[in-house]
Amino acid sequence: MNNTLDQQSPAVYSVDTEHGGLRISIVFIFVVAWAVVFAVLNSLLTSEGLNIIAMIVSFAITAVLTQQIERNLKRRWPSGRTVQVENDHIRMMKKDKVEQEINTSQQVNVLLWRFKISRRARVPKGWFMVACALEQDDIYIPIYTFMSPADFEALDASYHFPLLQSKKELEREGRENMRLAGEQRRLHTAEQIRWMDGAEMSAEDFKQFIRRLQERFPQWMPSVI
Repeated sequence: MNNTLDQQSPAVYSVDTEHGGLRISIVFIFVVAWAVVFAVLNSLLTSEGLNIIAMIVSFAITAVLTQQIERNLKRRWPSGRTVQVENDHIRMMKKDKVEQEINTSQQVNVLLWRFKISRRARVPKGWFMVACALEQDDIYIPIYTFMSPADFEALDASYHFPLLQSKKELEREGRENMRLAGEQRRLHTAEQIRWMDGAEMSAEDFKQFIRRLQERFPQWMPSVI
């Protein structure tokens, strides 16, 4: 009974914990903190010419310090964006403003895909971007997360989250398999929208989000995880 009530109650997911303002602030904090720590160490560790030891030690100290500051900022400085799941609608919110809204009593198209990160940035190279976009009358709510290969393999969901093909692969597929090419084009459209307006969740929240949709809206949400 408690599980049923929990699934019927509204669910609110905070998204974009590493928002733009936070990332810019972390870079600024790192530069300022490194300059201060280096100045202090440079005065304590005497050296002729460029003080390499002071540079290396100050970099290590600043990296650890910045990580701690970033963790605290993530808890105290939310992006203001949320995804809300209720019985009759799913909304993407920016504070009190509705950015996108889908009526759950009507047909919802579910688009699922993934691609491998090819360059190391804030996400390790080789990890997967895993996405779920809900589409209704050209309105999209794209949700995504990042997972390590091991975590994604543990989901046993590779069949449901097809790899997004490159444009070159898509052109070749169009000549060989029109149906699959059409599916890939829809995924590319959803990916473009995700890139611009997608909502990033933690991997755990993403899995909970998918499972909640499966349990609450089986009429249009396939069972994928």
